[in-house]
Amino acid sequence: MARMSAALVALFAPYCQGAARLATLEQALELLGRSELRGQRRLRPEGERDFVLRWQAGVAPREPAQLELQVAMADVSEPARYCFALPTAQLVIWLMDWLEAGGGAGQPADLPESFWQWLILGLEPTAART
Repeated sequence: MARMSAALVALFAPYCQGAARLATLEQALELLGRSELRGQRRLRPEGERDFVLRWQAGVAPREPAQLELQVAMADVSEPARYCFALPTAQLVIWLMDWLEAGGGAGQPADLPESFWQWLILGLEPTAART
């Protein structure tokens, strides 16, 4: 398993800021294999919405991942659902950002702002990064 993990890290590192964020990349690739994360989107000026992101990742960084996002809606029993595809490397970067925001440590972290701007506004993830 360690060799497989090292091989995945080597494969994804050039696409996912691996040199600068190696430990987070390793954690994100482990999370990638779980195919799901749960988090909480903070709303402005107050409140939050729970969400579940599920995916079927591609094998290679540029191979498309198929994703489904379910967002809990106030006063509605069924969550809003969004289905989309994007390069697996982009998913890994967002998982890295989610981990760095406290996800996976028992706290419901939010996905990065670049994810929401991509989903809602159609902005390219690199354009939304600061």
